[in-house]
Amino acid sequence: MSTPASATTRPAETFSPVEVERISGLSSEDLLWYEELGLIDSVSREPGGQRVYSASNLRWLEFLNRLRSTGMPVQEMGHYVELAQAGDHTVGERRDLLAGHRRRVLAHAEELAATVHYLDWQIDFYEKKRTALATGPGHTAAD
Repeated sequence: MSTPASATTRPAETFSPVEVERISGLSSEDLLWYEELGLIDSVSREPGGQRVYSASNLRWLEFLNRLRSTGMPVQEMGHYVELAQAGDHTVGERRDLLAGHRRRVLAHAEELAATVHYLDWQIDFYEKKRTALATGPGHTAAD
């Protein structure tokens, strides 16, 4: 997992919700939702109550975003978080969970590749048909 460019500074640096929205691409509603679901914790608060995020929070949000972008169900993400919070004795289970998800992602990628291949064939079919109609009877390629 790579670290967002803005999160590679000193460990004590914090980020406002607006900065986290800009860096992570998540909306403030998404951030609150992640917190409510327990997918992200350890979000500090300033004396006025505003949430502040650490570089570690940003790296975790990037990981969660990647899981979401690959279609991992939120419930499964929650299970992963529970395992991670339980400690190192769950390393094997976390690995297995991610490996299973990886297999599903690869299967879906193969389905998408087949669909793209079909779309390419269909597009080529219509391009040839359009060219044939444009150069129909009475027209030559030189016209």
